[in-house]
Amino acid sequence: MIKDSSYILTIDIGTTHLKCIIYDESGKIKAQSSQSHSTHFSLPGYAEQYPAIWVSNLQNLLHKIEDEHPEIVKSIQGISLTGQMHGPIFLNSEKEITYPCLIWSDTRAHEEVIFLKNIFTTDSILKITGNPIQESFTLPKILWLKNHQPNLFSYIDKIMFPKDYLGFLLTDIIATDHSDASGSLLYNLSNHCWSEEIIDNCELKKSLFPDIIQSDAILGKVSRKAAQQFGLLEGIPVIKGGGDLATTALATGTVQKESLSLCIGTAAQMLMSLDSIEEKLLGRLYLFSHCIPQCYFCLGTVPTGGSSIQWFQNLFESENKELIYNELNTIYDEITGRNILFFPYLMGTGTPYFDYQANAAFLGLQMNHERNDLIYSIIEGIIFALKDSLISISNSNIKKIFLSGGATRFSIWPKLVSNIFDRPVFAFKNADTATIGAFLLGAKPLGIVKELDTFINSLTPEDPFLPQIKYTQIYEKKFKKYRHFSNFIREYSTYDKDFLEYI
Repeated sequence: MIKDSSYILTIDIGTTHLKCIIYDESGKIKAQSSQSHSTHFSLPGYAEQYPAIWVSNLQNLLHKIEDEHPEIVKSIQGISLTGQMHGPIFLNSEKEITYPCLIWSDTRAHEEVIFLKNIFTTDSILKITGNPIQESFTLPKILWLKNHQPNLFSYIDKIMFPKDYLGFLLTDIIATDHSDASGSLLYNLSNHCWSEEIIDNCELKKSLFPDIIQSDAILGKVSRKAAQQFGLLEGIPVIKGGGDLATTALATGTVQKESLSLCIGTAAQMLMSLDSIEEKLLGRLYLFSHCIPQCYFCLGTVPTGGSSIQWFQNLFESENKELIYNELNTIYDEITGRNILFFPYLMGTGTPYFDYQANAAFLGLQMNHERNDLIYSIIEGIIFALKDSLISISNSNIKKIFLSGGATRFSIWPKLVSNIFDRPVFAFKNADTATIGAFLLGAKPLGIVKELDTFINSLTPEDPFLPQIKYTQIYEKKFKKYRHFSNFIREYSTYDKDFLEYI
């Protein structure tokens, strides 16, 4: 056990914000600050961020925390990293950025996806990487730059991920971890290494890709240059950390057997830890290496989770969410039986169908329906879509659910999740679960935590939301309707296209 005045700094380079959160040895937040950064959508399908902005923001945040909490900053015992996955960082031999980061939502690499599908069969790529070929992964983005900027690409010396770049700035050491590497479509999931077969077939140099180390390994120590630049003490150990999905899975209890983690943010995600690769999941869910050695986790997604609510609010200029959710709670009994279904396919389905051409829809609208009926059906639809991913793998061993993300601030969400999944739901109030996971990865090698499982159990919220049979029966019937009509909703966009060509 370390002395009371020792702390771990976690840094999370997310899609919309850079966060710096300092935890004490009990996992409590002692200081924090965040700053937003922009994504540039210069052309359809483009989504770029500039790493120089991340660096500037990190300097500002750390100096701000140093000014406000100088004694805490002086007592930082370690730094642990996490961040958005899939976006490549391109460095030349001088270790300078050569091109903006094409983040996970950048979908410009259509031709490269077609190229990869011509080289690899669906079964072969799933067997190697655990994932389908899609524009969101790193490899198509790398090939896009290689094809469209060949001269610039020839100068690239190393490719890494966002958290790895921050780790390099702090320590002068380049490496990645297994969780981020497994989100690249360049990683052999069974052998826990870069796939030479994929690298060779794509005519890439293996030297482009950094060494892969464990997420809880010490990457290096804060260099003198970094100490001066960021206002930190020289020599602080920097833990490698993991991709934000992996650290979220760790923090929200999915290392526990028979448990499931749901995260409701801009997107909605389902996370479940695995001891081994389960073939029945291939092509239905995404599979990644965990930030825990020799473990995996699977991911189910609803691309427009909480953003479906935001879309509706923007469209109809609805009042703030807190008022809406409180009102829904008061009329829960009355509104539960309303026969409206919402299919949250505003950006396609995500898992288990991987149908990104599908359209969203309301079904069952009548003249007597009001705004609250529609919002309630949107929440139901998001949770139904998450359950669809779980049902598709026929996993009935789940005994409890951990819920995190912004939705946990409103009791209507865990109440509905509990009744729709028919499981107890433990709702985390701290929305920054990715940084909690990063803290845990740092706490073990620094000697703060001896047994991760025991410590994670201590973070588990008390007083779960329990399912109520009068509601679970209603939702079981409604979910069957949802799955049945989902087939027709997903066929709509294809049918509409064929019909227009016919007429």
